[in-house]
Amino acid sequence: AHALAKRAADSQDKNAGSRAPKNFKLEDFPPGFDTGDTQLNKAAALLRLLYVSDLRKLQNEVNQLIAAMQEYTASPKTDASLGRVGR
Repeated sequence: AHALAKRAADSQDKNAGSRAPKNFKLEDFPPGFDTGDTQLNKAAALLRLLYVSDLRKLQNEVNQLIAAMQEYTASPKTDASLGRVGR
């Protein structure tokens, strides 16, 4: 469980930059349901943290793609001889 907690923290550090918490307790991130077993609850919480970390990484990549596409489409060239804006 400790190795997974460290992996989740490392993953958050890489993905969130300076916003990632350096120290946290697993109890601060409940899995959202109760299995009736403390160890299983901890494992579920760890899996949830890893999943959210992966989603954050994917969202960052999508945001970068959108920004790149907006840079391409948001800079029209003006052709004064035609009297209009376009490519």
